[in-house]
Amino acid sequence: MKTSFRAGVLAIAIATGGLAVLLAAPVSALVPSVACAKVNAPPIVGGKLASTYASCTPAALAAGGNAVVAVSSTGPTKGKLVQTITWKGGKGTTKALVKYANAPTPGKCKAPTKRVAISGSVSSATGAAAKITKVGEPLSGFVCSIQSGPKVGQTYIEPGTKFKL
Repeated sequence: MKTSFRAGVLAIAIATGGLAVLLAAPVSALVPSVACAKVNAPPIVGGKLASTYASCTPAALAAGGNAVVAVSSTGPTKGKLVQTITWKGGKGTTKALVKYANAPTPGKCKAPTKRVAISGSVSSATGAAAKITKVGEPLSGFVCSIQSGPKVGQTYIEPGTKFKL
C-alpha cells in the first residue's frame, strides 16, 4: 500500500499535535499557581496557630496573606486541617485541605525543630485569588516546627524551599 508524502506529513502533524495537547493539559492542571518564600508561625496560643505567608509569586499575591487555624495546644505531629489564607490587599481567600506529618529526614531544619512535610490541595478560592489558585491544585512544602516546650507550634519554612499551592 502506497501513501502519499503529504498524507504522511499530515498524519504525523496530527499525531504529534494531538500528543502535545494531551500532554500539556494534565501537566498544567497539576502545577501549583503560587509559591511563597516565607512562611512563619509564632507558638500556638489558645489552641490557634496563626501563619503568615510572604514573598509570594505571582505578583498579584506578592503581599502575602495570613491564616489562623484551630489546633491541639500540644502540637500534634501529624493530622489534617482546613486552612483559609486571607490574601492581603483585598485579594480574596484560598481555602485548602492540608495534611501534615513529620518528615523522615531532618532536611535543613536545625534542632530543636523537626521537619514537617505538608501536602494537600486547594478546595476553594474567592476574589482575585480565585483567578490564580484553582480548585484541585496541589499544595506542598516543608516547615521546621518546634514540637514541645513553651514555643510549641512555632514554625518557619525550611531554608531554601518554598511553600507551593
